[in-house]
This record gives sequence, structure tokens and C-alpha cells, in this order.
Amino acid sequence: MMNKKVFYIIIGWCIIIIALVLYNIFPLLMGKEVLLEIRPVDPRDLLRGDYVTLDFNISHYGKYRLPYRDINVILKTDENNIAEIDFIVPQNSPGKEFKKELYLKGTVTRNRIKYGIESYFVKEKTGREIERKINSSSKSYARVKIAPNGKAKVIGLELNKEFNK
Repeated sequence: MMNKKVFYIIIGWCIIIIALVLYNIFPLLMGKEVLLEIRPVDPRDLLRGDYVTLDFNISHYGKYRLPYRDINVILKTDENNIAEIDFIVPQNSPGKEFKKELYLKGTVTRNRIKYGIESYFVKEKTGREIERKINSSSKSYARVKIAPNGKAKVIGLELNKEFNK
């Protein structure tokens, strides 16, 4: 018969593993889907395979210096579901009214905001082709699901997409 202590340790580890999986898929299950306009950076990593590093328009907030490191970026969407920055608040701000809004958690680094969704892995040997399409004159977008807690996942790319306004 298994010792009770070993049983509880195994159950504890199972709970931790399940919690980590649920935490990472939460945006996919509960998130609202939006489009974010992207700019390319680099298509390949020798160890991890082909991926596209995404540089979002909402990662650039202008020439102003943000006094906070951890922020919430409240988004507004247009009729085509393309999201843009509405306003920015610190993550520890006392007024949490914005929590009802669509927002992304971000970290300010130098002149950019990072959201943790800047890498998107693609099929082997397709990174250069995707980079070429993103570099074309047409706009490209990342299809992103954003959970109610501000965490997001990239679920696809919309390359060379034009919308009627």
C-alpha cells in the first residue's frame, strides 16, 4: 500500500501541472479575439525552428516616457475588430474600473511595450516567406485572443489584409 505522504505529494504535483496548463490556455478558452497590426523583426531561431518575431503598432506609444514598468494597455476596437491603444494605466493603480474593458498586461522596456506575445512559431521553412509578406506594402495583422485578465495568445496571422473603412 502506498504511503499517504507519497500519495499527497503526487496529488500536489498533479494539481500544479494542471494549474500551469490551465493558466497558459486561459486566453484561448476565455479570450476575446482582436486583430493587432504587426511589423516584422526576424524569422528564425537555430534552436527552436522558424518563428516570426512580431512588432506590434501598439508596442510603440510615442515619444513620451512612461513612468511605470508594469502597465495595463486598455484597447479600443474599430468596426473591423482592429485594436488600438485607448489609454494606459499602471498595473497597481487603485481604480480598477478599466478591468471591465479589453486590456493587455504589458511591460515597458526602453521605447517599447512588451506583451509576451512577440514570438509566433510557424511551419518549418516558412519564416522567410511570411517575413516577405509582412514587409510588403499591404498591412498585416496578428489574430490575438485576449483573456479577461489581460493575458494574450497569438492564434494566427492575417497577411496582406486590407479592410474597407
